[in-house]
Amino acid sequence: MKTSHDRDKSSKSHTTKASEPVLSPHSRNGSHHEKQPIRSPGRWTHPRSHKENEMPPPAGDTVPGQRGAQTSDVCNGNLSLGHVSQDINPETSKKLPRRDTKRNRNEDGVLKNIPTEQKVRDEPKDSPSRDVFLFWANKVNDSGQGTTFHKVLQKSSITSGSVSPALLPKEGPWEEEKSAKNPPRKTRRDLFSDSKVFSHVDAHVLHMSQQLKSGHSRMSVQAIVPLITAKSQSKLEMVRAIWFWLCHNIEYDVDGFLGLSQKIHVPEQVLQTGKAVCSGYAHLCREMCREAGLSCVEVPGFGRGLGAHGGQWCQQQKTGHMWNAVELEGQWCLLDACWGAGTVDPERRLFVPRHDDFFFLTDPEHFIETHWPEDPEWQLLQPPVSREDFEQRVFKTSEFFRLQLSLLSPNTSLLRTARGEAAVTLGSTHPTEFTYQLSKAQGTATGEAVGAAHGMMVVSENSVTIKVTPPTKGLFDLMVFARHADSQGPYNWVCSYRIQCPEPRNGETLPENPFHFWGLHQKVRDFGIEDSSYKGELLVAPQGTLLLTLQTSRALLATYELVHKDLDAALSKKCLAAQAEEEKLSCHVLCPFQGYYRLSVFVKDVGGTTTFRNAANFLLHCSGPVNQNELFPSGLSLHCGSGLSSSSHGLSNPSHSAPIITTKLGKCNITFHAPADVEVTASLSKDKVTASSKYPLERYVLVTHLKSKISVCVVLPEPGVYKVGLFGRSKDNEEFAHICDYIVRCFSEPCWPPFPKVYSLWRRGCVLLEPRTGVLQEQSWVRFRVKVPKAHKAVVLGEEKTVLQLAPSAVWEGDVFSGAAGTTIRLAASFSQHCSSLEVLLGFEVGGGPPASLGCSG
Repeated sequence: MKTSHDRDKSSKSHTTKASEPVLSPHSRNGSHHEKQPIRSPGRWTHPRSHKENEMPPPAGDTVPGQRGAQTSDVCNGNLSLGHVSQDINPETSKKLPRRDTKRNRNEDGVLKNIPTEQKVRDEPKDSPSRDVFLFWANKVNDSGQGTTFHKVLQKSSITSGSVSPALLPKEGPWEEEKSAKNPPRKTRRDLFSDSKVFSHVDAHVLHMSQQLKSGHSRMSVQAIVPLITAKSQSKLEMVRAIWFWLCHNIEYDVDGFLGLSQKIHVPEQVLQTGKAVCSGYAHLCREMCREAGLSCVEVPGFGRGLGAHGGQWCQQQKTGHMWNAVELEGQWCLLDACWGAGTVDPERRLFVPRHDDFFFLTDPEHFIETHWPEDPEWQLLQPPVSREDFEQRVFKTSEFFRLQLSLLSPNTSLLRTARGEAAVTLGSTHPTEFTYQLSKAQGTATGEAVGAAHGMMVVSENSVTIKVTPPTKGLFDLMVFARHADSQGPYNWVCSYRIQCPEPRNGETLPENPFHFWGLHQKVRDFGIEDSSYKGELLVAPQGTLLLTLQTSRALLATYELVHKDLDAALSKKCLAAQAEEEKLSCHVLCPFQGYYRLSVFVKDVGGTTTFRNAANFLLHCSGPVNQNELFPSGLSLHCGSGLSSSSHGLSNPSHSAPIITTKLGKCNITFHAPADVEVTASLSKDKVTASSKYPLERYVLVTHLKSKISVCVVLPEPGVYKVGLFGRSKDNEEFAHICDYIVRCFSEPCWPPFPKVYSLWRRGCVLLEPRTGVLQEQSWVRFRVKVPKAHKAVVLGEEKTVLQLAPSAVWEGDVFSGAAGTTIRLAASFSQHCSSLEVLLGFEVGGGPPASLGCSG
């Protein structure tokens, strides 16, 4: 449980005069065959032996005037070095803190002054303290020499409570040889792979908790411990059962913390009320462990944790705190039942149950991020972390370590902006999604968020960089949140920074980004994207145009979103042209305004059932916008240019693979190779057509089907930007389906006449060689040359009927007189020698058009 600093006003009941042995984190004791304890760099462990025990100092060395309890409670009114007396090490004359138990208290709760020998003899028969005491006492009695006991005590280096570096043995010539035999310190993962291994223990504890709550018997340590540890098969499982019971059965004493009542920390009171401040958790944990035969001590110090403020989690300031250490498998391990139980919302005077398994046997290098003991030796680290370093460290929550994150830069919690900007970088072992919140700091509290427009987050496969630009000068809080990339749950707070901004950066704010990150998604390879044409965090379009390409590992479809503060949704769609190819996605971007844009990319597999997923968000800056009259035409599809769609319809070898065709002459041919059973038609459109245009735009595109080739000929009646839509069908499909779009741009002054009007029987193999224009000059002779497969007769019907002759080249040809303006001329054919009826293929108008010989070749 985490909260703020408070003090306990009564410490009389915890002042002691008796001494009781407690293993220090660095002491090792055993049989007389063991040498002195060894200090190996960075680790202190306990070699196991059949005589491992706790060794009390001689009763005659107890000194009067022991220090009374310091009642600062770290996050709860804990006792700083409370209820422990101090002894003298006979070698160093150093005071040693001791611990007490209930059995050594009188009726008022004050410890009795019991001789050490009597106290140890009163231990249970299987107590290691009793066994070792009797072993050494026999040695003293047998030798009859008073100095022997002191020599033995020097070797055993037994202390109680925390141990000072001065009490540790000096290194000797045998130190290196002995250290080489010591195994490295076991990590939490070495002790147990996952908390799920305790599921049977946890379930039993919860079951027994319900039975104990429903019973009418008086709760006591002696009654509870055997019940909750009944399913435990090892010391590790016994510690788990005790810690888990404390987390789920003891609530934080909020009223005591707020000073509204006496703080509850004495074990008997904790059990009676079901409440405790942090020292109460620590005291009861120690008593329960002792009842189970486990070595456990209380560790006083300082903590930085989570609390609640206004219904949201907030960072607590450094406060007094107390937790525990237990001895397992020859080494000391750290745990905190108070913080494992939940948090406090002081505004609503509520304890918020929030089980946090992170604080069970936490690795020392992680524990030090939030817990700093008064005695540096209880950090279990070498070298120890200074208090100054502890206070300056970045605040990390337990979720930071659960997600296996790391700090890349910087490693201090207080940052100062440079030119109005500050940046932090975190590393991630596994794919992780991040988000953040920048808020104005209000004293020790966090104010309202200033919005994502004042920061940007760039993610990569194994890291994230967050850059913030505070809108005003002053102090700001940066909170970072994260979750597993596969998770659909909420983001959890992982760490915090405080940012001092002496002078804000003046400039345009960034566009809104609801997707939280900039650049490529961390799992972009899983989405099928291998590489991007832009590697930086900022894309620059100095002339207002940009081409983004993404290399893909498989066929993907993509859609795009362009956002700018002055760009509405309709205009935004005219700024993008997307192309999807087998191993590449492309997007042509036009920027009609100056400033910053967000270009978001969404992808999905071709034919897949999944929805489009956000794969990238690029920050784009434009200094020279394009003219809005030059934007792309409306209604472009996801398939511009050749690519996946054209290939799926059987079209290959395109003359134009790119989707944009720029022509100065105002005409172009788009060709494909195609199977014989594929039929293609085309459309031409333009957002704004001048009123002077006499013919519909469909007359300005002509499709010609050859044996293995399809030609789409386009002529433009006026300058501008056009969309050419291609549609196709095979013999198995009656309806035409969309294939792809092309964009044709011309900014010269073209004025081409339209093509002839095409009728339904103009099909595969029909080729118009002459005239290529659909408007014929009046009162002139026009040469007709046309291929019409399977036709038995071809004629031109105008003012006069002209029968075309079939040349050896299979071309029907002949000269036709156009006649007066306004006349309609039709090309017709008969496809049966037994039927004289004619089918109309093409229609022409007679007017003031250019000479019929002009035009483009088929």
